[in-house]
Amino acid sequence: MQYFDNISSCYLMFRLSKKKPIIGFIILLSFLSSSSYANKEQVTIYAYHLKPPYIISVEEKTGLYFDFSRYLNSKAGPYQFQTRFMPRKRLEIYLNRGELNGILIGVNPVWFKDKAKTKYLWTSTIFQDQDEVVSHAEAPFEYLGPKSLKGLSLGGVLGFYYFGITEVVEAGGIKQTDLKSESSVLQMLLYKRIDTGIVSRSTLDYLVKENGWQGQFHKSSIPHDKYSRHILLPLKYAKHYKYIESIIVNMNDDPMWQKMLLKYE
Repeated sequence: MQYFDNISSCYLMFRLSKKKPIIGFIILLSFLSSSSYANKEQVTIYAYHLKPPYIISVEEKTGLYFDFSRYLNSKAGPYQFQTRFMPRKRLEIYLNRGELNGILIGVNPVWFKDKAKTKYLWTSTIFQDQDEVVSHAEAPFEYLGPKSLKGLSLGGVLGFYYFGITEVVEAGGIKQTDLKSESSVLQMLLYKRIDTGIVSRSTLDYLVKENGWQGQFHKSSIPHDKYSRHILLPLKYAKHYKYIESIIVNMNDDPMWQKMLLKYE
């Protein structure tokens, strides 16, 4: 059926090109573009960090994770990438069952208990980030490790893993208020409903600038954690890994990628 559809389209373009060359040329470009798209393998890039600058709007597909798919699609490769949001708990269910049909962006081997990098394939670093321990400017707090949080109310995002702290929270040593986003953590700090919170630097910088919150928060001189963000690929995605990795290793020297990053500074 596809064969006959292509013949019909070509015939239509031929007839139009004789009568109206410009219209025929436009249809030809459209046909070639759609054919090229259809011939590419569709790959879903899943993301669960519902926070700027990584995801600004799911509906409008804005944020660095969506830009990353667009960047990959700008390369003349065999794949067409699309970023989609999915909550972490659901993603982990699919991963544990070996049923994830796609790859996962912005994650670290430690968060998925794969420090040895044997359970999954991991790309080179795509982003460097760190978790800041933030408090209200009028009640500054200096973080000296998990023990320094005892007796304080800590704000964190529900479902997020905080290295060294989550374990103490689960053991009952630290009182953590689970919130829906890092924006909510900062708002709770503004209202002085929690003593301190953990927010990634990239998100903190973006939200402070976006909301005019300059001077409202104190950032501990010692961060909670420094880490790199990578792409996790199930082992069955070995050929996709080779393709994506070949692009990532040269990404920081690409003016197109640097231009995308500038939008969030």
